Amino acid sequence: MSARTFVHALALALLYMLMVGSLHPVDLVLGFVLALGVMRLFPMAGLPPVLPAREHWRRTLHLPRFGWALAVLVTRSCFHVLRIVFGPLERADRAGVVEVPMGERTARGVQVSSWVISLAPGTVLLELDWEKRVMRMHALDASDPAQLIQQQDNFYQRYQRAVFP
Repeated sequence: MSARTFVHALALALLYMLMVGSLHPVDLVLGFVLALGVMRLFPMAGLPPVLPAREHWRRTLHLPRFGWALAVLVTRSCFHVLRIVFGPLERADRAGVVEVPMGERTARGVQVSSWVISLAPGTVLLELDWEKRVMRMHALDASDPAQLIQQQDNFYQRYQRAVFP
């Protein structure tokens, strides 16, 4: 076992201990065994993409912009959900499922987009269809699916693509 694998497994084990709220050594061992199992089942999950140094720094410089845009998106989504919940009753009937094309996103880009969709209040990822290359999401306000698709693509093109293509 490499030192990197050990450190990752230990970090996951400590996270497990934090989640169960116990500092008992048995929980540390159990968390470590579970972490090794997760790392074995999902080998790509902990590996960063292999990038040249210049590209790595370029993406790192764009990360604060992505984080800020994500904070703004979540805040706007909160207010949008409040308008739906406390607004006129006909707004409550607009919920639905929308298929967002994956487009040119890499597998990691799809993962991040999925996380962004689920992080923003009012939308949640339902399914990734790799054959059709679409992300199915549920939205509280799906009255204009084209607008939702455009918003997701806009966020990807303007903020996410520079960091997580």
